[in-house]
Amino acid sequence: MNSAPLLSQKEMIERSLRCFVFGLLGLLPLIGIPMALYSRAQYRRVKRGQGGRWNPAHRYVFWGGVCARMGLALFLVIPAVVFFIAVIWYHL
Repeated sequence: MNSAPLLSQKEMIERSLRCFVFGLLGLLPLIGIPMALYSRAQYRRVKRGQGGRWNPAHRYVFWGGVCARMGLALFLVIPAVVFFIAVIWYHL
């Protein structure tokens, strides 16, 4: 299996900041879903390309990933669960 190539320090910082910004935008209802997905992709890319090196923008990657996961959970998972519960409740 090929490992991801290591990112330069500059690229790692830029992608970290991009992950954070798109993670915050991922918290917006409906229009934030693609932004949260993009943030998750940036998160994975930075984590794989880091290669055990220190990332000066590691807080941005962390919080960008957290916001992206929260955005996806709020606007994809929770409505699906509510819909499923409503369907079950209706059939009782």
